[in-house]
Amino acid sequence: MNLDDLAVADVLRRARVARIATVSRSGRPHVNPLYFVLGNGRIYLGTVDRTLAALNIKADPRVTILFNIEREPSDSRVLRIHGTAVVSTDPKLCRWYVVRDIRKYFMNRRGLWNVLTHARLLPAVRRFISSGEKGNECVIEVRPEEAELLTAPSGLSSS
Repeated sequence: MNLDDLAVADVLRRARVARIATVSRSGRPHVNPLYFVLGNGRIYLGTVDRTLAALNIKADPRVTILFNIEREPSDSRVLRIHGTAVVSTDPKLCRWYVVRDIRKYFMNRRGLWNVLTHARLLPAVRRFISSGEKGNECVIEVRPEEAELLTAPSGLSSS
């Protein structure tokens, strides 16, 4: 399967969070949920360069990403994508990602409602982002190599 397959594209269009699995230098696995956007046949995830996901990718570029449709628990499809990733702090790519991230997650009715509901947290988020103490903004760029559409076992929560 590839990203152009209709079932794969449907899950990617409706999924909100990517769960990226990486492996450390010592072989320890790590899974991290991140927002994502698609473009140019790649999957882009935003984070900072000091997260375990970014550090692990620098050590071993092999990744697996899981997607499911969180807002529809009756949809038991799980998309698993294997690929290779690079971590980029290129300001142009980071801006490209942020614009698409804002469009996807905030410039819609649910996103705006969420921002308004949690407006009291915005100053803390702004301080965290601007402090830089947790690392520099970066984008994880994943080149998909293999896609599999799986079915989650019944009775398991999709979130």
